[in-house]
Amino acid sequence: MIYLDNAASSFPKPRPVIKAVTRALGTLWGNPGRAGHKKAMAAMRMIYETRVALAGLLGLTDPERIIFTKNATEGLNIALKGLLKSGDTVAISRLEHNSVTRPLNTLKQSGVKVVYAPVDEYGLPDPSKIPDVKMLAVTGASNVTGAILDTKTIGEACAKKGVLLLVDAAQSAGSIPFDTSRIDILVGTGHKALLGPQGTGFAWFREGITPEPFIEGGTGSNSESDMTPPFLPDKFEAGTMNTPGITGLKAGVEHVRRLTVQGVREKEISLVTLIMDALSNEPRATVYGPADPARRGSLISFNIAGSDPAQIATAIDRRGVAVRVGLHCAPEGHKFAGTFPQGAVRVSPGAMTRRKDVETFIRILRRIIKDAK
Repeated sequence: MIYLDNAASSFPKPRPVIKAVTRALGTLWGNPGRAGHKKAMAAMRMIYETRVALAGLLGLTDPERIIFTKNATEGLNIALKGLLKSGDTVAISRLEHNSVTRPLNTLKQSGVKVVYAPVDEYGLPDPSKIPDVKMLAVTGASNVTGAILDTKTIGEACAKKGVLLLVDAAQSAGSIPFDTSRIDILVGTGHKALLGPQGTGFAWFREGITPEPFIEGGTGSNSESDMTPPFLPDKFEAGTMNTPGITGLKAGVEHVRRLTVQGVREKEISLVTLIMDALSNEPRATVYGPADPARRGSLISFNIAGSDPAQIATAIDRRGVAVRVGLHCAPEGHKFAGTFPQGAVRVSPGAMTRRKDVETFIRILRRIIKDAK
């Protein structure tokens, strides 16, 4: 099968990632932070090295302020539920994933106010109209339209108003160069453009910003106390870590560094351009999001007039190409795009996608559109 669903999870994984996970399962048997023997110390060292590698790739200060999670969703829950209290107001864009909107809907019940920030033509917050709120929570790149956030400009605007900026980098970390110097909270996943295993993610908090944890337990540190350690990363990493997964994430980050984020970006733009050019020649096709491939992430959501998107996606799948269809866990983004409730077909090449696979997809799609007349 040709895999073009990298916005959901990247595939294939680089061979170094597969080898790293296998090696960890075979050699890093120790429980990190729970003992002083060599195997436990080796596992702990590997986890620290992954923090350093991730901080280096993303330009983050203080690797110890990176906490590992099982996915971006967990990191977003930690940030939102751990920082927002009754009486606080948080602003969001029109493109947010359910991993942001669902925790915020729960927080509304405890007195947190949620508002939409004024947005630009792409549904992202307008830097000139940042509202007076405690936090702005916004996607780094939409998983529906692909629209990319200018983190430097929005970060500077938030800093001037004293607004905390939380960026959900699930669709951007590892494939889109972005400025992290003005971001206060950065959350991401390991299994997408960072090329790591599923079940890995991270959250980073700038110095002076420390939410309250909602999971507590054994950390291996401060064991004499019945209270959770107050310092990072231990405060948020109770319980045994996913050492094989984090080891694989380190290998994924190192692979991205060898390719370079800019190199990945250039490759993905070329593949997105191929697909968008092909769709532009189909009169019945509608593509959502920025028209310029350089202004969007590596995904294209589209519909074919007169055809149900689910039928189009099923036809593509039957011919051996994996894409995604529906609302992509982002109903607000589809409402903004005008594709709610039916959704759209989404095709997303990645760092490991071959040009010939995209060309095959285009031939298949053209035949499907022709047959659907």
